[in-house]
Amino acid sequence: MKDSTQSFENACQRIAVAVVASVLILASFSAGASTCDMLRSNVDDARTYLQRAARASDLDDARNYARRARNSLDDAASSARDCDCQSAYSEFDDAATRARRARDSDDADEFSDNLNRAIRSFNDAIDYLRSCARRR
Repeated sequence: MKDSTQSFENACQRIAVAVVASVLILASFSAGASTCDMLRSNVDDARTYLQRAARASDLDDARNYARRARNSLDDAASSARDCDCQSAYSEFDDAATRARRARDSDDADEFSDNLNRAIRSFNDAIDYLRSCARRR
């Protein structure tokens, strides 16, 4: 059990670093997409819950935040689709799938792997949003 807990804590530290990178990307999100009212709020909520999942002290708390992240990621995907940014929609949808898999995981390593993948897809979606905003 101690090895599993330590492995979970190490994985969460790695995930936290990835989430910090997504915060920096979100901060540079262009105002060009602001015509889509809920997009920014949905993205910010998803980022917050991914970050909380990464920083949670135990697997049950992390899984709860992954569930909340998945819901916010689904909302962000819908908003991106409404804003006519199909690539961001696809990446947010993938991130939501990975967050769901993390939520459903009973193994700390599997949880970490899926949460890392959700964060990578989230970051990719942010890049696509920036690209869509530049085209407007």
